[in-house]
Amino acid sequence: MLSSAKHRLDELSSRQQVLSDELNPTRESKFLEFYVRMIPRMLNAERCSVFIHDVVNGKIWLKAGTALQERGIEVSVKNSIVGEVISSGKPVITSDLQSRDGTHKSIDTTTGFITREIICVPIRSADGSTITGAIQVLNKKGGGRFTEEDQSFLEEVGEHFQAIVESIYVGQEAIGMTRDAVTTAGRAVLLGGIAVFASFLVITVLGVYGGLQPWFVDKPPATWQPYTPPGGDGRAPSPGR
Repeated sequence: MLSSAKHRLDELSSRQQVLSDELNPTRESKFLEFYVRMIPRMLNAERCSVFIHDVVNGKIWLKAGTALQERGIEVSVKNSIVGEVISSGKPVITSDLQSRDGTHKSIDTTTGFITREIICVPIRSADGSTITGAIQVLNKKGGGRFTEEDQSFLEEVGEHFQAIVESIYVGQEAIGMTRDAVTTAGRAVLLGGIAVFASFLVITVLGVYGGLQPWFVDKPPATWQPYTPPGGDGRAPSPGR
């Protein structure tokens, strides 16, 4: 188990190194922020967000978003539209969200924003094998609706995000595996210490018992002797004696 985890960690480290060599984190964050500002203008929408899939913790968190701080939104993969997109790998266009339950309602309560319509598309790894994140755009302006043309545009944008998002995705997975390995090692050390202490306790008890055993086993049993009163012959002394 540990050997396979180590192999996976080495693989992730190699991938992250390759991606990091190609990217500058500060520059790429500004790149995402620029697109987050531009996409709503190009689609005539109100807001845009880029999410990262945290597969280790089963969550999705905000990397960049309109009027929001990084990690300002964090949702479960379950019961959220962005989670549905990441789980299925398929785009979603949906409206009438005020009548639909889900994480978007609690987020609206927190942010004060009202979500009426969503278009969300997955972001894939460079080889297409993994969903690493998603792009989500909210509320078409002027009473319009998001279209398949909007979807195609966002999917194309997602291809430009592949390297950036994959680098973040791989990095957090490697950190998660390292944390798990440390926890496992700590648990193993603790259990080993308990085992050593238990062995020492057993040896000590056996040693004490072994030292006392001759006293109990080898000592001859006491014999009962009748009581001999003063006088030495077993008779009570006479008054004159």
